[in-house]
Amino acid sequence: MTIRQDEAIILRTRDYRESDRLITFFSRNQGQLTGIAKGARRSKKRFVHTLEPLSHVLITYADRSSSGLVRIDASELKNGFIELRNQVVRIGYASLSCEVVLEMSPERQANPSLFTLLHQYLQQLEGKGEPEHFLLLFLLRMLSLSGYAPNLQRCLRCGRDSTSGEVWYFSISQGGLLCGDHPRGGKVYQVSLGTIMLLRQAQQLPPAKVWRLRFHRQSLDECRFLLLDLVRHHLEKDLKSLRLLYQIGALETANSSAHP
Repeated sequence: MTIRQDEAIILRTRDYRESDRLITFFSRNQGQLTGIAKGARRSKKRFVHTLEPLSHVLITYADRSSSGLVRIDASELKNGFIELRNQVVRIGYASLSCEVVLEMSPERQANPSLFTLLHQYLQQLEGKGEPEHFLLLFLLRMLSLSGYAPNLQRCLRCGRDSTSGEVWYFSISQGGLLCGDHPRGGKVYQVSLGTIMLLRQAQQLPPAKVWRLRFHRQSLDECRFLLLDLVRHHLEKDLKSLRLLYQIGALETANSSAHP
């Protein structure tokens, strides 16, 4: 048995048996793990509300290679993101990011860059910026860190560089661009050169600087469902957290830039 201590973001909490809780968290150095917090539902002092979803914590746990679950021994709250929790829209965007990480990151696969991305994204949501801009940047970088980076450099069919041409489409099933000279099959989104350049820049900037980017109205309309659909395509399932964003009107349920 190995005792570890690591920074983590709490992704999901579930009640277990009479007094325990199952906690799924994403740690900086060990990736996604699920642990059991004994007596967490009964004790008012042991974990002091540090195991709530979206919390940034310093977690201590016992790891046994023979068991899928770790044993959570202690948790110290570093940031509860209180300001974020006071706004239902921002909670919706934060919950969506946690679900994406939960579904796309393999268990016990270290990815410090992904931890940094999620942590920075939650910090941005606490600020005054537009949350949907941050979500699109998060999704794009998340796809790249998960090995599903969209091809934004050139046409998948003829190799034409994406800095030229007037009409471009993004194919969800193929994960990249098609110029207007080729027939299209499956679900595609029409994208402008400005949007392509913005997304390419978002892929290349250092992590701390990417959050400065902003989407103009056209790029926002073109990217909103493109990136969400690309995530759902790779997951082969829908995202439950989207329901809240639809219900409160933070996202529309249709997008005119998509073409069957």
